[in-house]
Amino acid sequence: MDDRIEMQIGRKINILAKRVHRRIDKEVSQYGITAVQSRILGFIYYKSNKRDIFQKDIEEELDIRRSSVTSVLQLMEKNGYIRRVNVSEDARLKKIIITEKGLEIQKKVYDHIIEMENFLRSELNDEEISILINLLDRLCKKVEE
Repeated sequence: MDDRIEMQIGRKINILAKRVHRRIDKEVSQYGITAVQSRILGFIYYKSNKRDIFQKDIEEELDIRRSSVTSVLQLMEKNGYIRRVNVSEDARLKKIIITEKGLEIQKKVYDHIIEMENFLRSELNDEEISILINLLDRLCKKVEE
């Protein structure tokens, strides 16, 4: 395979990801948060009914480095979107809880994310979506090796 084609795959994925993030950032910025903060709020909201959420869960689920998650969570706590609460079993652990303010923002942001998802899906038919998801999953696994 030609090296230029392989380099093109990563470049194209990076461009698409940046464009999606920029568009979501633009929409959610009206609520005073970033796209990363909105993804964190969404993750906490949907997973916290089933189990406690900790920083490590966010790092793994959203594939974000520990140092980045730490600073984002500190800012989110300062702005009143989340609270970090000590866990009785382990003083080192703090579970992350979404506040009422965070919940209000999350609901508004969710609508924008659904709009973006529908916007992207409108360009592809069901078979293309399935193929794209499968290919992206395969590439993600390959990169992890």
